[in-house]
Amino acid sequence: MAPKKRAAEAPVEPQRRNGRGSKKARQQHLAAAIEAQVVHEQQDELDICRQNASQREKAFQNGTEKLRFLVPDYNGAALLSGAMMSQYSSAVKAHSDLDRFAMPEGFLSQCGEEFKKLRSFTVDRIFAACSSMRVCGGALVASVRLFDYYQYKQWESGVGLFEHNVVAVGYTCLWIASKFESDAALVNDLVSLMNQVPWDKRGKDFTPNDFLNLEIHIQGVVGMRVAFPTPCSFTDRFAEAGGIAMDTKDHSFVYFLQELTLTDLNFSKYKAIIITSAAVYMTRKMWLLMEGQPRHGEDSWTDTLARVTGVRKSQLRHCAGKMADLLRTLGRPDVAEGIQDAFVAKWSLPVNYALAATLYD
Repeated sequence: MAPKKRAAEAPVEPQRRNGRGSKKARQQHLAAAIEAQVVHEQQDELDICRQNASQREKAFQNGTEKLRFLVPDYNGAALLSGAMMSQYSSAVKAHSDLDRFAMPEGFLSQCGEEFKKLRSFTVDRIFAACSSMRVCGGALVASVRLFDYYQYKQWESGVGLFEHNVVAVGYTCLWIASKFESDAALVNDLVSLMNQVPWDKRGKDFTPNDFLNLEIHIQGVVGMRVAFPTPCSFTDRFAEAGGIAMDTKDHSFVYFLQELTLTDLNFSKYKAIIITSAAVYMTRKMWLLMEGQPRHGEDSWTDTLARVTGVRKSQLRHCAGKMADLLRTLGRPDVAEGIQDAFVAKWSLPVNYALAATLYD
C-alpha cells in the first residue's frame, strides 16, 4: 500500500499592522513555508524508500545473506588436505551456478561503438563515485555487473540501450548494489554527481525522484535480482587456496585485477568464478612463482586450487591471457578498451601504496 501523503503544515502568516506586515516578517514567513515544504518532500521520499525496501525484503526473503552462510571459512590445513571438501563439496559450485550475469557474445558484438564508449564513461564515473562516497569494492563490482546485465536485458527485449540515460542507470545500479553490499549510497550525493556530468551525456537536471523511478524500473527489468555472486564472493577463499596471504600486496593484486576487468566490456562474458580464478592464477605467476619468489617451482595451478575452485587450468587460460593483455594497457589510453582514469586514481591512493608503488613507479 502506498504511503499516505502528508499535508505540509504551512506556518501561520504573521500578524499585519494596518493591513500590511513588515518586510522582515514576510521574508521569515516565506522561509518557514519553504522549509516546511522541503521537510514534507523529504518525508515522502523516505516513505517511498521504506516501501521499496519492504518490497525488496519480501521478494528476496533475505536469500542473499542466507546464501553467504552456506560456505564455511576453511583453515589452511583443511584447504591442503581437502578434509572438509566432502562435506561442503557443492558450496562453491552452488555460488557459481547462481551466476546468470555472464553476457553472451551476441550482445558484445552487436551493442555498438556508441554504447561501448558511453559504457566506458559510465563505469569510470561509478569508480569515482565509489571512491568519493567510500562505497566498498563489493558494491562497485556488483553495480557494474548489474549495469551490464540490465543493458543486456534491454537489448534482448528489443527496447534499446538508450531508452533511459545510460549514466543515470549506472549511478542507480551503484545505489541498488550499495544497499546489499555496504552502507547505502545517499541519493542526494548521486543527484549531485549526476548533475556534474557534461550536458551532452546528461540532457537534463536530475532529482531524487528520477533515481527512485529508475530503481523501480531497473529492478523490474532484472527481475529483482542483484548481480550475485561477484568475483569478490570467491576472492579470499581462492587466494588462500593459492597460498596468497591476506592483507598483503599479493592479495591486493587479486582485487586489483578483478576491478581492472570492469573497465573492459569484453570481460563481462566470463562468469565471476572464472575471473577470480584467472586473477589468482595471474597473481601467482607474477608475484609468487618466479625465481627468487616464495613459491618458485610450484605448479601455477595446484591440485588444491583445482579442488577448491572447481576450475581446471584449461578453463581459465583464455581469461588469464586477456587479463595479461589488459594489464599491458595500463597508462596507455590509446590502446585501452575502456577509460581507466578513476580506476588508476583509486589504486594510487596512499592506502594502496604497497601495490601502487610497484605498479606505477
